[in-house]
Amino acid sequence: MSNYSFIIIIMSSKKFSRNKQEKINQIYDTFFNLILKRGYSKTSTNHVAKSANLSIGTIYKYFPKGKEDVIRKYFEESMKTFLDDHNLSNMNDKNVRDFLNHFVLDLFMNHQENKGYNLAFRSAIQSDKKLLDNHKTKVINFFREIVQMLTKTNENFKNISENKLVDLFVFMYNLVNAIIYHHLSVMELFDSNDRFIDYVSNLVVFSLKYYFNKDHKELI
Repeated sequence: MSNYSFIIIIMSSKKFSRNKQEKINQIYDTFFNLILKRGYSKTSTNHVAKSANLSIGTIYKYFPKGKEDVIRKYFEESMKTFLDDHNLSNMNDKNVRDFLNHFVLDLFMNHQENKGYNLAFRSAIQSDKKLLDNHKTKVINFFREIVQMLTKTNENFKNISENKLVDLFVFMYNLVNAIIYHHLSVMELFDSNDRFIDYVSNLVVFSLKYYFNKDHKELI
């Protein structure tokens, strides 16, 4: 095979990947906009296909289980991005404050940049018990994978029980998400985002100290 042919194959592969992601993003955008307008229960894959000007086959090609798959994959992609952006294996008692600041800032930026998506996502899982239960399970399983990786690669976590660490990460994730949601969607808690992020970071530090206090082992 000539170098020219090899280059053509690589370019075609990149173009296919780009077109695939563009269609997936188009489905996300259409799906979540429809949820905000119609509600999750009244939004079907047929509505998505028609509004996005895509065939129903394209929807099921990327999301074989329909709209439940859209919800699931959106969450999984969001969490994978979070994991890729943070080198958790290097977290220790000296840099944990920096990690927490980045954790809060990244969640805040995600909420701010994808406000409509996140509002629709929240509306969807709250309107369907099966989705909500699946979401809770996925959050726990996601952080369990992180904890298992941390306990293998980081000495600072090897002496803490796996379940306690999982509870800790889930608690921190839920706490920060709840406060950010209220600040952006209900009522601003501070007059600047910088002050808000600084406050939430300090709140997380305080909460973690409280959580690890021997008198409060059953906080969650």
